Amino acid sequence: MIKTLTPRPGLRLAAASIQEALETLQLSDISPAAHTMPAWRAREHLAGRALARILLTRLGLDPLTPLSSRTTGQPHLPEHPGLSVSISHSGNTVAAAVADRLVGIDVQVPTPPSAALLRRCCSPSAAAALSRLPLAEQAQHFAHVWTAQEACSKALGTGLAGAPWRIDVALGAREGQWQNLTWQHLTDTDSPHPICLAYACPSADGKEEMWSTDTAPLRTA
Repeated sequence: MIKTLTPRPGLRLAAASIQEALETLQLSDISPAAHTMPAWRAREHLAGRALARILLTRLGLDPLTPLSSRTTGQPHLPEHPGLSVSISHSGNTVAAAVADRLVGIDVQVPTPPSAALLRRCCSPSAAAALSRLPLAEQAQHFAHVWTAQEACSKALGTGLAGAPWRIDVALGAREGQWQNLTWQHLTDTDSPHPICLAYACPSADGKEEMWSTDTAPLRTA
């Protein structure tokens, strides 16, 4: 069963193992680009497209809606320019989000960062604090920082070119705001790895809505 979440009306996301996502794969999910990729990369690519199709269906759109990629690599829906799509994969986990606003999602398998990466992505005090932790804890904390930075840059469509390491994410923070984006780490996806979602347009009263979970199972024929 693949569980989808609705953090706000008009915003859907899902996360699963790559194998779970591939079990829902349909012929319409197979893009020409997949045939030119190494096998491991094609699995990630197709798993992401399969999750995106599931979300399109949950939003009431035709599951055959074409999903393309911009020159920056960001996925988009040519027939629905008002919708944003974001896909991420790391290790054996894949995540996807579709929204009626800017959206970015990122998943990361925790890996101990180098000293140079700590200096680049964290404040001096945070980098010093992380460097004193055991490697396993260091990796977990840094993965939460990096996924928040990456989710925000994906929402804006800038990717690494937007220097996501300049986004200030406090050590230990699990939610926050940057520019016009709200970011929040997800806890209801059953993923073994940190996943962060970033999206635009907070509600008028400034309060975020509670996460809701879709409990209907998806057939994995």
